[in-house]
Amino acid sequence: MKILKRLIPFARPLKHFFPEYTIYTFFSILFGLVNFALLIPVLGLLFNKDAVAVITKPTFSFTLNFAKDFFNYHFTSIANEHGKFWALAFVCAIIGVSILLTNFFRYMSVRVMLRLRLKILGNLRSALYKKYIHQSLPYHHNKKKSDLLVVMINEVQEIESSVLNSLQVILRDPFIVLSYFAVLFYWSPKLTLFTLLFLPITGFAISILTKKLKKLSYFSSEMMNKLLGISEESISGIKPIQSFTAENDMGEKFNQINNDFTKHSKRLFGRKELASPISETIGVLAALCLVLFGGYLILIDGTTSLSGEAFIGYLALYTQLIQPLKNISSTSSNLQRGIVASEKIFDVLDSEVVIKDLPNTTEKTSFEHKIDIKAINFAYGEKSVLNNINLTIAKGKTIALVGQSGSGKSTLIDLICRFYDVQNGEINIDDVPIKNIKISNLRSLISVVSQDNFLFNDTIATNISLGNPTATMNDIIAAAKIANAHDFITAMPDGYLTNTGERGVKLSGGQRQRITIARAVLKNSPIIILDEATSALDTESERLVQDAINNLMNNRTSIVIAHRLSTVRHANEIIVLHQGTIVERGTHDGLIAEEGYYKKLVEMQEVR
Repeated sequence: MKILKRLIPFARPLKHFFPEYTIYTFFSILFGLVNFALLIPVLGLLFNKDAVAVITKPTFSFTLNFAKDFFNYHFTSIANEHGKFWALAFVCAIIGVSILLTNFFRYMSVRVMLRLRLKILGNLRSALYKKYIHQSLPYHHNKKKSDLLVVMINEVQEIESSVLNSLQVILRDPFIVLSYFAVLFYWSPKLTLFTLLFLPITGFAISILTKKLKKLSYFSSEMMNKLLGISEESISGIKPIQSFTAENDMGEKFNQINNDFTKHSKRLFGRKELASPISETIGVLAALCLVLFGGYLILIDGTTSLSGEAFIGYLALYTQLIQPLKNISSTSSNLQRGIVASEKIFDVLDSEVVIKDLPNTTEKTSFEHKIDIKAINFAYGEKSVLNNINLTIAKGKTIALVGQSGSGKSTLIDLICRFYDVQNGEINIDDVPIKNIKISNLRSLISVVSQDNFLFNDTIATNISLGNPTATMNDIIAAAKIANAHDFITAMPDGYLTNTGERGVKLSGGQRQRITIARAVLKNSPIIILDEATSALDTESERLVQDAINNLMNNRTSIVIAHRLSTVRHANEIIVLHQGTIVERGTHDGLIAEEGYYKKLVEMQEVR
């Protein structure tokens, strides 16, 4: 029930669902009972038995006896005036209308529940997506993408097929059972008390089956995650798999996981499906015992007021209890799978966002003077990455960060953008600690162009306008011209409406990079960060991209990371990092004259 309580907020406002559902369910049960109650006079006529005569019209009251006497009064009148056949036609007409109303109200209740289910599922997916895109980078770096997608798709779907189906049963079937038992008890208390002996037996049998379902459900879900994980990795890495002829090895790895998943799924669903035949068997046995006991009361004991046709009506109504009781008995096993799925969903939704706005943050929409990095230290777990970094970047200046891979250059950029928080020291913009600046304000001041020039599977225009969705087409074209992208875009058949494909696969590396530069131009941030923006390009593409970068950097504060040192020789200051520490700093010519670590890097690249 805790899971259902946690799902309720995703269905709000509840006033659009539960009052409607309650009304429709009430009337569907009411008219369903009328159908079976009217079987008794029909059977009495067919067995050529005289009906209960009610000559005087009964006085109105909210009692079951009034309804019974009111019907018998009209039934008697028609039988006496027009004959038994027309009385039979009268009853059949009422049953026909009652069946129509029963199914109408049942359908309307299903529609209400459908709306409720879709709203809960839609809100769950929205909440998960919102959590994912607002969650900090450390969280995403510690999670597999496939695991996150499984929660978004499979686990939410499991909620629908188990928890929400069970919710429908919980809201409907207990009331059906109680209502039907109340009528059965009214007809024959002895017979109904006898039937109640079988309910604990059914419940005990089902409870034995469901004990291990949660454990099996969790294991099966974990195997599904692994299955989707290896599938996603294989599709993303299809080129290296085929290049290294690793198809058979990957196939064997997949088959091993797939076989384990299949084996445990058999056990899980085998136990789950046992609930239905066992409960049905017990229900049929109960019905047979009921026939024997009822026959004993009518034929031998003689203490019951049930007639033969009333007993048949009693049995017909009793058989309608089997399906709701089966639904209730299987709810426990269904909920076990739903509970496992819900735990994973709420584990995501409850996960803490590490990088978030602190209380009383400052609104800052402009960059006026400088960026100060003061004695910062940072480590990934126990691995130290940056040690005592001190750096001042004045407005309008270009700072270059150079050094071998793993020296901490990209980590320093992540700290400035506050994708991670420093563990010691602080980073200030215009003497305001970035922790005290709203994250949205901070990142609006910074545009990042990285080596991983990610493009969405959308049009070129949409990709360029990512940071400025209200931009006009003229604004997009102007940004593309500054980024040296306009010519190749207009040469395409659909121009700016050309779809870039998955991660921009339809474009070359240089074209993708220039589109990301146009994106940064359109965002028009005062601080530009270039993280290996030309490292993966050929000479011609590098020249075009470098020209675009120069246009982008014009009149902006720039932080440049580059392995190709020829691209940073004109920086106002070059910061040389080695093993997380600043070992040298100065201009290109000054560092060459020092004949230190920087000069060795230059000589290795033969850029002098």
